[in-house]
Amino acid sequence: MWKSILRLPFICLIIALSACDSDLSGKNTEIKKPRPPTAVVTWQAEHVILADRVESVGSLVGNESVTITAKVTDQVTAVHFNDGQTVKKGDILVELTNAAQRAELREAQANLAEAELQLTRLKKLGNKIVTAPKLDEASAKVKTGRARLEVIAVRLSDRLIHAPFDGLLGFRRVSKGALVTPGTVIAELDDIHLLKLDFSVPEIHLAKVIVGAKVSSTTPAWPGVVFSGELVSIGSRVDISTRTFTARALIDNASSKLRPGMLLNVTLMMAERQALIVPEQAVVQSGKRSIIYVIEEIDGKLKAKTVPVELGKRVSGGVEIISGVEPGAQVVVNGQLNLRSGASVQVVAPLIDMVE
Repeated sequence: MWKSILRLPFICLIIALSACDSDLSGKNTEIKKPRPPTAVVTWQAEHVILADRVESVGSLVGNESVTITAKVTDQVTAVHFNDGQTVKKGDILVELTNAAQRAELREAQANLAEAELQLTRLKKLGNKIVTAPKLDEASAKVKTGRARLEVIAVRLSDRLIHAPFDGLLGFRRVSKGALVTPGTVIAELDDIHLLKLDFSVPEIHLAKVIVGAKVSSTTPAWPGVVFSGELVSIGSRVDISTRTFTARALIDNASSKLRPGMLLNVTLMMAERQALIVPEQAVVQSGKRSIIYVIEEIDGKLKAKTVPVELGKRVSGGVEIISGVEPGAQVVVNGQLNLRSGASVQVVAPLIDMVE
């Protein structure tokens, strides 16, 4: 009996050890079970059109701008426009005194008529009665009379001030009865249907800026409104102090919201190119390297593969991939923290519209 009692602890110990062995073997069995596929979200890498941009500020200039002045010294007899009026090419803006010129015109017309009549009479008499020198003298008087008439007509024209092109007038600077002299400002005239936008571009971009590039501009005067245009010319010189060159764009101003002299924020779209863009969260930094996980199908199963990449320009919500990833590749954009190269994955949802 004692021997049996003494053996009892030994037997219990064996059972306990056996139970422990069973637990350990069970745990080992659980560890050896294959890991379930890692859930990931992917993005299909594709080429997009990318354009480098330059931000600047520029000033507006009228497509055609002129300060209208008088050509002669005389008194204003009539003003045919008001402040801010739209005029057409050839419209009469101001009339100056022309009584003396009209009298000279009538005198010249009479003299010309008499000279032409005298020439006609001499021609009817014929060569037998009228000598050649007499006929030449009469012909010269006719030509002189006609030239005199043209001179007076020009003097009369100088006393009518016309609009040289279609446009918008500024403030009226003269009144009826005022005495004007050459250089006296009558008004400013601007063609604002198209406006020239001059802005500076750093010289480093000279090779990328081409005529015909798209330009968009904004102004605090019209919040939320974008004014579009096209680059039409590039300055011939680089400023040695700022290391910039001037570019000029034409802005459509059919709405007449803009005015010459306004300051605009400018965005110049430079040469367009194809670029492979992926969402920026797809890129994982591993030391000094940038890597991306791509999904490949191996033996009917989806596997993750680590790919080193070279990064390029960053855009809104994304980054350019210069090398390492081919178009059409399925790139992991969510779930990379639980991934390793060769791990099985399960794509739970494709990602769209992540990059603008």
